[in-house]
Amino acid sequence: MINKELLHNLYCNKRLSMAQVAGKLRVMPSTVEYWLKKYSIPRRSCSESAYIKQNPNGDPFKIKRRLNPQDKELLVIGLMLYWTEGSKTNKSLLQLANLDYRMLQLFLKFLRKICKIDEARLRLYVRLYKTFDREIAKIYWSRCLNIPEKQVSIYPHTDKRSKVNKQWSKYGIATLQFSNTKLKKWLDDEIESYLNKQV
Repeated sequence: MINKELLHNLYCNKRLSMAQVAGKLRVMPSTVEYWLKKYSIPRRSCSESAYIKQNPNGDPFKIKRRLNPQDKELLVIGLMLYWTEGSKTNKSLLQLANLDYRMLQLFLKFLRKICKIDEARLRLYVRLYKTFDREIAKIYWSRCLNIPEKQVSIYPHTDKRSKVNKQWSKYGIATLQFSNTKLKKWLDDEIESYLNKQV
């Protein structure tokens, strides 16, 4: 017999998988499954299990709830920037691209101050015209956005139709990316909520 409180603590509070719980208690996973059912403890869905596996230390963000006037302004700026410039195709990726570092600075300020993201999970991808200097571009974006160079990736823009005299920036177009399903959903929901209040 498995103690209900112990099982709840391991599976629900510590968010261990059934296999991990079984290992801790030295029983078979099927035994853990039996007692979860017996105690009416809901099993996690596949997507919830996958999320926990990808985020073993919990959510890599913490939304700031108590907002001062400056925070509220920054919240609206972040929402509107993402609504107008952000990528909507992927359910788990927050992506915003631009060649103007100031726009990315503002959105990054929103992610840092309002969303309180784990910055180790942040990535910057820069598409650069093939004849421009990759190292100079990497240093430029790293300094502009205060992101470690190891989190900045440069890849060449190879469209043969493009000409060097038509490039808008010798530093390329940067895409700021943060991967997390829950944060993406929160952002989408907040945008909808804000827009509905304005209409």
